[in-house]
Amino acid sequence: MTQESDNIDNTPRLGPLVDDTTVSEAIDGQDLAIVLSRYELGAIEKISDYKKGSRRAAKMLVGTTRGRYLLKRRALGHDVKSQVEFAHQVQKQLEKHGFPVAGLVSTIDENTFVEHEGRIYELFRFINGNRFDKSNPAAAESGRILAHFHDILRDFSYEPEIKKNSYHQGEVFFTVISELNEVLARHETKEQLDGMVDTIAYLREQFEQAYNTVENIGFSSLPTNIVHGDWHPGNTLYKDGEIIAVIDFDSLRINPRITDIANGALQFSMRMGSAEEVDSWPDSFRGHTIQSMVQAYDQFTTLPILASERSIFPSLMIEALIVESVIPIHKAGSFGRVRGSIFLRMIERKLNWLVPRLGRIVEVIQPPMHDKDSFA
Repeated sequence: MTQESDNIDNTPRLGPLVDDTTVSEAIDGQDLAIVLSRYELGAIEKISDYKKGSRRAAKMLVGTTRGRYLLKRRALGHDVKSQVEFAHQVQKQLEKHGFPVAGLVSTIDENTFVEHEGRIYELFRFINGNRFDKSNPAAAESGRILAHFHDILRDFSYEPEIKKNSYHQGEVFFTVISELNEVLARHETKEQLDGMVDTIAYLREQFEQAYNTVENIGFSSLPTNIVHGDWHPGNTLYKDGEIIAVIDFDSLRINPRITDIANGALQFSMRMGSAEEVDSWPDSFRGHTIQSMVQAYDQFTTLPILASERSIFPSLMIEALIVESVIPIHKAGSFGRVRGSIFLRMIERKLNWLVPRLGRIVEVIQPPMHDKDSFA
């Protein structure tokens, strides 16, 4: 069996929906000096590039006599001022209720971000933590914290223009996938694309079936919430089995909360490997991760998951798996540095594993009746 590597930071991941194709941005010295001058940080001792996380948002690690900080420049497409202000209001509300956030640092004039040369910069306290270790207790902890996140924000007021799009999208996605063969043909050879027409047709078929299942249950009538929008292992930091910080609030939006839960379960349960060996990634998902995460969410939330939400849970996983793969490839012709055709064939293999187990997934995310409920 293929060994899973510690790949949270160096492998292209699924989602959230990308708004641009910018990669590998950097903050130059003059911009850095101007932005940091807006904060009272003490004497600066060391500054270094911080390569972890999304390459679309440039980050610098700043060491000072008062501690360590992380300076982040918002990625293009995630730097609308009203959206940034909203995200900061959300983080303050979460912190007020004891939720584990890194903590925004205010400027000398009491703002929580700096605008410079048309870009927006944020400064956070740097948190040392460990990555998700793929264990069931760690998966359950992610479910507990996600439930806490939703509960705190359930009645939080928000502006009408906050994003509401998600991976559950119909006409737009069907247009995108219908153009995918043409896009790939501009980036890959005929030999590399052998069989790709059938692969894309299969992805379209599986998405359409999942989409219809979700729509038929009454998606628009499900409980909505402010959702994180990018609940995945790289955005959670652990220490001694507990999540000590949730990071990256760039993808906040209003959606049925089950979209957050299903996408989170997908992200945490993905079996992967290195970006150079995508065609060798395991077909399967970690079923016990899905079970542990969702049952913990149900145990700790003040609004238990509804039967209608459970019934569409695996269909939403399928939608997220397909949409969050196809849209970046449609925009760039590849998935990060991975050839588009290779990545899509991997998604096809994973769907071939997942689709026959949809009923089983619904079974194991039910509230546990005894201690030995198993995904096996």
